Amino acid sequence: MTKPVSKGRILKELILGNSSLTWMLIAILVMATLLLFQVASRKKIGVALEKTFAGLYIFISPFLTQTPFNYLHFINLQDPQGGILKMLPYFFYPWVVLILFSRIKAFGSKFIDFFAKVLIMNPFFLLYTLLPSLSTLWSLVPEETLRSGLAFSGFTAFGFYLAAQYKWDDLSRFWRWGYTALGLASFIMKPPGAGDFVGLTQSKNSLGGVLALCTAFWYLHYSQGAKTNKERWISLGLMFFSFYLVRANKSGGALVVTIILIIAVSSLNFLKKLSFQWAFTAIICFLVVSIIMTVFVVDNLEEIIVGGLGKDLTLTGRTEFWPQLIDAVNQRPWFGYGYYGFFQQDKLGPATPAYFIYTSNGFQPKNPHNGAIGILLAFGWPGLILMMISLLLNLAYAVRYLSRSTLEEAGMPICFLVSIIMSNITEGYIVTTGNAWLSYVMLTVRLAIDNTSNTSNSSSNPPRRSVARTVD
Repeated sequence: MTKPVSKGRILKELILGNSSLTWMLIAILVMATLLLFQVASRKKIGVALEKTFAGLYIFISPFLTQTPFNYLHFINLQDPQGGILKMLPYFFYPWVVLILFSRIKAFGSKFIDFFAKVLIMNPFFLLYTLLPSLSTLWSLVPEETLRSGLAFSGFTAFGFYLAAQYKWDDLSRFWRWGYTALGLASFIMKPPGAGDFVGLTQSKNSLGGVLALCTAFWYLHYSQGAKTNKERWISLGLMFFSFYLVRANKSGGALVVTIILIIAVSSLNFLKKLSFQWAFTAIICFLVVSIIMTVFVVDNLEEIIVGGLGKDLTLTGRTEFWPQLIDAVNQRPWFGYGYYGFFQQDKLGPATPAYFIYTSNGFQPKNPHNGAIGILLAFGWPGLILMMISLLLNLAYAVRYLSRSTLEEAGMPICFLVSIIMSNITEGYIVTTGNAWLSYVMLTVRLAIDNTSNTSNSSSNPPRRSVARTVD
């Protein structure tokens, strides 16, 4: 039986196997680049092209398996054996910078101001972003960590740029339609069947997290942002479509997170009426209860659905290897093992503690399946402390922003923060170069800029004192 040839290989052989076709494509690309470079200098066209790139960037952020989108992700830079197509990010993103040069040039004049605002409001976030590349110094596999750190930095830089360029109304539109496009493309190209609905992503949990957010975003737009009846009906229809895909996805975690996000969106009106202290306390209490509910429901949901298949109540073995991973953390508590430096058992064998981590049924994990443990393994306790402080600051800024903005704009960062915290209980997405990290970068940058601006405006425009009149 012959092994099926991948689409990427067919594309590579088609382009590179024919020199005439190769040169013709190069000539077309050069002419298109020159044309786009010229027309993008016009503000309206430049903005349109930039918004198109923003939507595409969010669309591919979960790392898709479908050609050609799989070759555009920064994560390809981590694999030196991937061939020429996996080198595409080295050409694609400089090409984007060239096309959007007029926009990026204008951004450059404001970059110091944006960076200073993030530095003032959330310095722990910026310190954390240095760790992936810096951890090359202590990684078990320094070359792997260096490549992964560079991919992480490039991925983060574009997220910073988009968040600084656009406000929440535009960003919410990018996320809604980017995630909807991913769900729709997955439904059309790889529709739900008898098994798990993975779509264009690598796993059902990855797709489930995107669909959960998509459902919440459309519900948020339906309840708070839609301005006409037509827009409300469209939002409602897309919300139900997204929720249908969540159910087809068959991820218990995604279903629980979707319900929690719907409750969070429904609570925005109530939270907005509270003082900052009470609203922040309510959010923290809500997250604590949600975490407990997520662990309990997902645990028992797996037993209810597949109990006849002999699965146990240990979150598919996670609670068996989590203590083993904590023991490995305690061996290197200050620095960890470097970014992508721990789960290298296939390359290092017994030289990494990951080689000796198994569950009772022989399963050997290739990732931590928990965000906090993943950070500890990569960067040690200093890395986790930086992330936790950054997260708490973002929660505080999101609550403060709630009283100063429309509910749709303020609801976006709250939805993202709730989703990130919930999904990283049983998965380690925050450590990877993917959509969870991209959303965290963008909400951090935007919240820092908005909260700094609001603080400046409040201090520069103090309330007027009422002058008492005396009656003669």
